[in-house]
Amino acid sequence: MNNTELKIVFHLLQDKHNAGKTFRQIAAETGTSVGSVHSTMANLTERGYLIDNGMTRVLRKRSSLIDRWALFYGEKLKEKLFVCRFKFLTPEVAEQWRVIVLPDTLSWSGEPAAALLDKYLAPQRWDIYTTDTANPLISTGRMIPDPQGNIFVYRKFWKEQDTPLLIIYADLLATQDDRCREAAERIKPLI
Repeated sequence: MNNTELKIVFHLLQDKHNAGKTFRQIAAETGTSVGSVHSTMANLTERGYLIDNGMTRVLRKRSSLIDRWALFYGEKLKEKLFVCRFKFLTPEVAEQWRVIVLPDTLSWSGEPAAALLDKYLAPQRWDIYTTDTANPLISTGRMIPDPQGNIFVYRKFWKEQDTPLLIIYADLLATQDDRCREAAERIKPLI
């Protein structure tokens, strides 16, 4: 999957009704071209992930498609969304990360998002997505830019404010860490 296909498949996985929309609607909602949507849908049909009988389109093998999407997202698109790195001001601030109120343009993902969902995982790496710049992190008074920091900031490509579960799942798998893989498996049924 290329980056455009990843965005389209992400959109299809977010809502089962999206597969039934017109190519023009999907293109408008994903910021891609109608040709890219057509090509992606053809590839999904060829691989058995989409049934298209001419009147309706339905995703199949959703669990397998989620795993395939997460793999390609972690290998291809995520690195292109990277903005910068930060660190917490002190180890004490890192321990109290849950009380940090992120500005509206930012949202947790990966380990901290999983920890907020079910308290199973104690984060060691913090992923944050932004619709703007990373500068609002400085306004929290708890983080500063650091090229070696363990807070990774990425640019959002979706429209919702919160980080979708599919992104959290993919971010956890991308770490290649067994504890994150376990957390991802706990989240997958919710996607």
